[in-house]
Amino acid sequence: MPARPPRALAWAAVAALFLLMTLGNIVSATGSGLACPDWPLCHGRLIPPLRPDVLVEYGHRLAAAITSILLVTTILLTMRRRRSPGVRRIGGGLLVLLGVQIGLGGVTVLLRLPHLISTAHLVNALLILAGLLVLQRPAGIPGPAAVPDKVRRLAVAGLLVLLAQLALGGYVRHTGAGLACPDFPLCSGDLLPRGWLAVAHWVHRWLGMTLLPFFIHLALAARRTPLARSGWTVAALGGLQVALGILAVVLQLPPAVRAAHAAVGYALWGTLVWLSLGTGAWSLAFAPARAGRQPLLEAAGAARVS
Repeated sequence: MPARPPRALAWAAVAALFLLMTLGNIVSATGSGLACPDWPLCHGRLIPPLRPDVLVEYGHRLAAAITSILLVTTILLTMRRRRSPGVRRIGGGLLVLLGVQIGLGGVTVLLRLPHLISTAHLVNALLILAGLLVLQRPAGIPGPAAVPDKVRRLAVAGLLVLLAQLALGGYVRHTGAGLACPDFPLCSGDLLPRGWLAVAHWVHRWLGMTLLPFFIHLALAARRTPLARSGWTVAALGGLQVALGILAVVLQLPPAVRAAHAAVGYALWGTLVWLSLGTGAWSLAFAPARAGRQPLLEAAGAARVS
């Protein structure tokens, strides 16, 4: 069995990244994103002014620096101890994404929180979280032979749609569209929204409502497999996420509810990635380069014969 980095270190990296993403949402929810208007310093100083908003933003930056060191250590240790081509590909990709994430963080501040770049910053963090979980795939995880192909297809579809949903949620947050539809279930008293920001909010709202029965269907499909617990966890987190989204609108976006809504969304994403690992959905990422191309070559040969 290939050597692995200490599990405590790997899970510490996952936890640190999750907490950093949650802290980033608190920065947004409290309007502290430009409390340090420059980067990498804060008001031109290494030690910033001791104001609450500055401490929130600067604390996020310090947490990002510590988390980055932890991530690089975990990734390099994993690549060194598990020398398979798949691990090297995933680890190298994670290092690239981490560099992009640091750059996006700086650009976000210097350009004064542009909406699309702020949203890209969130999506990139979600990809790093997913890659880190995939990189730490345990050797004893249930094999795809024990899981119906339907579960794999549902998990992959869920990941793609959930990533779009979380990205849209980030866009809604960064554009200040959290109350573009200030009531529920209607939107300003109407069935359909009016205006771009209201449309973005409305689509995010009802996509979330649609994902909940989808996740319940996924849990039911996985109930007789080794992934049953993960499936029901995904469904439970989906239900909690919808409830917090409704509560955030009804209570007019209190920061604590907004932060909880985002944190549950990140936990849902991580749990679904973990479930998808057990379905074999990521097996191609770990295959040797030639093996990974072989199914494509066989398919091309079959197409020429036919």
